[in-house]
Amino acid sequence: MSQKANPTLIGAFVCCAIAIALGAIVFFGSANLFTKKQIFVTYFDQSVSGLSVGSNVKYKGVTIGKVSKVQLRFQGTNEPPLVRVLYEIDADNLLNKFGLTVNIFDRNVHNKAVEKGYRAKLDFESLISGQLYIALDFYKDASPAVLQEEGTSGPFEIPAQPSDIDTLLANLTKAIGNLGSIDFKTLAKELESLLVSARDNINAMHLGQLGSSLNKTSESLNNLVSGEQVKGVLSSIRQSFEQLTGTLKNLNPAIDDLKPTLDQAKNSLANLQKATAELNRLLKPDSGLRYQLDASLSQISAAAESIQRLSDFLQRHPNSLIFGRKIPNAEQP
Repeated sequence: MSQKANPTLIGAFVCCAIAIALGAIVFFGSANLFTKKQIFVTYFDQSVSGLSVGSNVKYKGVTIGKVSKVQLRFQGTNEPPLVRVLYEIDADNLLNKFGLTVNIFDRNVHNKAVEKGYRAKLDFESLISGQLYIALDFYKDASPAVLQEEGTSGPFEIPAQPSDIDTLLANLTKAIGNLGSIDFKTLAKELESLLVSARDNINAMHLGQLGSSLNKTSESLNNLVSGEQVKGVLSSIRQSFEQLTGTLKNLNPAIDDLKPTLDQAKNSLANLQKATAELNRLLKPDSGLRYQLDASLSQISAAAESIQRLSDFLQRHPNSLIFGRKIPNAEQP
């Protein structure tokens, strides 16, 4: 004969299984079992493509609930259907100034909020994916409240606020359609003509000749300052004034009528000698003026070389006036 099953053992096994199941429910679903939630409903008369079960419900950008059901409600033969969206709001996400949970379960409080402009509006969660969410807020220009729910025992209804999604999508579709009307061939030809015109204008400026002229001018000034011509002229002037001074000294000082004139001439000669000596000092190789003049000549020469290089580059790449200079690739030799 077979041994009879022990009822006590079977009962203990069943109780353990039930306890494990309840523990799993509590562990994995405690957030949903013990949170305080209120069901709300909104009727939309526009497309809700992109809104689905699980979509976010936000207030001021903060997620406070999830969409639980999306239904289509037909009004009649002559009326367009409405989209009935049910969503749950977690009361624990709404706190007052004292840190206490806001009472969202009082229908009278809810009705007063609707009178003050409390509305639900569709908005983009992501423009790339087209996913939508429900945005709750108080609107100053809120549309008149048109309620669809009957009775006071159902979910709290939040009227819909017209959304700009349809207008945005229409403008986007129009913009994409306008791309097809653009004549890219004509645009390319006009761009090519612009590049040719820019190259012709650059060539008409004769930048190469301008750079060469600046180089020659710089060299001439440098040769003039550092050459022996300036020094020879200064020496000749000094010798002439020295001879004139000696001649004046040999005149008879007894001639009273000429004495004032001679004194004045001597003073003038002395001043000229000082000016000549000062000019000679300024033009010495170690003088500050000579250093500044040499530096200026160097800058003029550098500017000329830069203009020459710019001219050569623009002649080779006239399109750089429009597109800019391309940075060379570091990996290229």
